[in-house]
Amino acid sequence: MRKILLATSLASLFAFSSGAQADRNFGEIYTDCGLGALIAQGINDEGTADIVAIVTNITWDLGTTAVSSNITSPNSCARGDAKTAAYILKSYAQLEKDLVLGNGRYLDALAEVTEVAPMDRPEFAKTIRAEFAKQAASPDYEMLSRQKKAEQLYNIVISRS
Repeated sequence: MRKILLATSLASLFAFSSGAQADRNFGEIYTDCGLGALIAQGINDEGTADIVAIVTNITWDLGTTAVSSNITSPNSCARGDAKTAAYILKSYAQLEKDLVLGNGRYLDALAEVTEVAPMDRPEFAKTIRAEFAKQAASPDYEMLSRQKKAEQLYNIVISRS
C-alpha cells in the first residue's frame, strides 16, 4: 500500500512540473528544497535520498516549505546548503543572542558552516547582524515560530554568503 501511495505521489509531483518556479520542476523542488532535502542530505544513494526528501516534504507540510524556499531563495535549494539550514535551526536561540551582541562562537560557526573565508567573516557578521536587526524589529517577529524565524535567518545568510 505504501508503494502505491508513494508512486501516486511521485507521479502527481512530476505531472505538475510545468508550474514550478526558478527552472525547477516540482519533483526537483520536493527533492532539493525544504525539510526533505535537509533530512535526505546524509543518504548516499541518490534514489533513496530523493524518495526520503519527497515523502518528508509531503508528510511535513504538503511541500509548502519546499515550494516557498524555492520561490524566495531558489539558489539555496541545493542539498549543499542543507547543513547551513540544519545548523541555523538547531542553534537558532544561540545565534539570536550572538547576533544581538555582534559576535560569538555560534556566529563564528555559522560563518564556518557557510564557508565564508576567514578574511570576509567580520563583514559577513556585520551584514547578517544588520539584516537580522531589521527582521527582529518587525512587529510580528515575536509571534513567529522558531522554525519560521530560523527560515528567515537562513534566507538572510544564504543571500549574503
